[in-house]
Amino acid sequence: MEPTIHDSDFLVFRTNVVGTREGKTVLAQYRGPADPDTGSAFTVKRYSSEKESDGEGGWRHIRVVLSPTNREYQPIVLTAKAAESV
Repeated sequence: MEPTIHDSDFLVFRTNVVGTREGKTVLAQYRGPADPDTGSAFTVKRYSSEKESDGEGGWRHIRVVLSPTNREYQPIVLTAKAAESV
């Protein structure tokens, strides 16, 4: 996440945050394949998502994008099929 977060920085995250994560920096844990850039089970990225109506007054995610601020890394794009692995 450089230039925002530097190597050896300590990060503190809140758990069970209520409300939108849109545009926020998040700590994501993979339950499936590792981060393709680092091979780690955890990654810190900026969150954005696309949603659609579920037809019952609620909504569901179509796509979640976890974007790095460091241009040397690629965003991680998750579809509804990948929801169980993150």
